[in-house]
Amino acid sequence: MEAISGFVEGPLLWAAWIVFIGGSIIRLISFFRRAKQRDKIVFQNFRWKYVLLTWLRFLLPFNQTVAKNPVFSILGYVFHLCLIVVPLFIVAHIMYWEESVWGWSWYSLALPDSWTPVLTWIVIGIGAVFFIRRLVRPEVRILSKPGDYLLVIVTILPFLTGFLASHTSFLSDYMRTIHILCGELMLVLIPLTKLSHYMLFFPSRMVIGVEWGRRGYVA
Repeated sequence: MEAISGFVEGPLLWAAWIVFIGGSIIRLISFFRRAKQRDKIVFQNFRWKYVLLTWLRFLLPFNQTVAKNPVFSILGYVFHLCLIVVPLFIVAHIMYWEESVWGWSWYSLALPDSWTPVLTWIVIGIGAVFFIRRLVRPEVRILSKPGDYLLVIVTILPFLTGFLASHTSFLSDYMRTIHILCGELMLVLIPLTKLSHYMLFFPSRMVIGVEWGRRGYVA
């Protein structure tokens, strides 16, 4: 088991980060190449004013999407916020990063220990709601492919296994390794699947904002 854990936390972890970072860069380069070929007029009329206003409109809960579907829109905001905050600011992850990567730490920004399980279960709970919504809402189910269901599960698993590893004795000898494997799987899949929207959100909305802005109104 020690050999497996060493491989998972060593070479496999670095490989996952390489795929994540390299794949993300490639996806961004590919996006801008296609955009410049297909939307030349957008780049000729580029204005930061259009871009920033569009980003703010989509990032803040004051747009038509929220007005049309406020419950699921707010759940989406909370889900994505916790999805980012929990992995980056829980004490265990900060300490692991400090021990593994040149002593770099942001411990002063760590979340209180009492917040971690609450935010973790918020991610799991909202993720389960999104999964069930895809199953029961006809207008969402018709647009959903098997991969969409799988990606919801992949997103939730690191949080579920992380909670089990730190708060229970369930598979205590293996759960830490399983948790890291789930995180590595998610890292690898992010640039290769629809999860890449974490980075493509900004450039895609940039193109939309400039296109609409040059026509006289902001997206």
